[in-house]
Amino acid sequence: MAIKDDYKKLSELEVDEKVFSRPLLVLSFTEKAQKNGGSYVDVKVTDGYDKHDIKMFNTAASEITAKGISDGVVADCDITVQAFNNGKSLRLDDIRPTAKAARPVDFLVTAPIDVDVSFDKMVGHLKSLTTTEGEYTSITGLAAELLEENREAFVFSGAAKGMHHDIIGGLVYHTYRMFASATLLCQIYKSLDAKILLSAVALHDIAKIREMKTSTAGDITYTTEGQLMGHLYMGAEMIHDVAVKNPGKYDPEKVMLLKHMILSHHLNPEWGAVKGPATAEAQMLHYIDQIDAKMYVFENRFNDLKPGELTDKVPYGLENFVYKPLR
Repeated sequence: MAIKDDYKKLSELEVDEKVFSRPLLVLSFTEKAQKNGGSYVDVKVTDGYDKHDIKMFNTAASEITAKGISDGVVADCDITVQAFNNGKSLRLDDIRPTAKAARPVDFLVTAPIDVDVSFDKMVGHLKSLTTTEGEYTSITGLAAELLEENREAFVFSGAAKGMHHDIIGGLVYHTYRMFASATLLCQIYKSLDAKILLSAVALHDIAKIREMKTSTAGDITYTTEGQLMGHLYMGAEMIHDVAVKNPGKYDPEKVMLLKHMILSHHLNPEWGAVKGPATAEAQMLHYIDQIDAKMYVFENRFNDLKPGELTDKVPYGLENFVYKPLR
């Protein structure tokens, strides 16, 4: 049994509850200004199940560093749960290096699937669909090639900084579930071009390996490149580079349509899309992406509830509360 199993999840703590010497993995901490003057430190931690932000008021980052705390270490934390905006907020009262036999690896949150096996299944299926189409190779060949070129980063990276699949291996977990959904949907909606849809699903978030950096402790931060350009543009750029590297191998129109699907899968400009989806496959990619992202949030919140309970607020990324039926 892992040491994290000896403790209640942070998400299960009640308002006004206090915990002492709770071992947690510190992911990062940032000093911020308080509205009434002074500073507080926002400490990002994980209890081995979820990531949480806990705030230590009237202190500075240098004071936490002086205690021997740094990113990626396990710390014993004293925490008070406070009511905040119809929800809960975690206040950090004290923090110090752990005195327990706890290691960072005991708290890593990873995808609940074998990411290497899942990656191989996707690439294998794409290759099985790859044939010669006139003078060109199927676009699935390009998708398989790009995935294999970036395997190491793809199987380790998280899929987002927050909200959904923000865990080690989250990118494969998210992509694999979408890939499985798309495969079934192509059997129902037979007018869909399965090759380009599955290729786009496999590559829709590939540039997140460049947009974000996932640390060995599981903390996810944006890169400068990611902040300036974003994974939609960079993903289309990566597809373009493979096509240019293989002149005459892939149908230029298929390459264009694949890039369009990457650039449009966020649907609206306010959500980051460069253009709206103009093909059935592009529209379907957006829907599949939304389903899996929202189901991830729903599943996490659902698992924290007891039968008959309702979340105390609408979870970020969803449109309503989450309820767990009595039976």
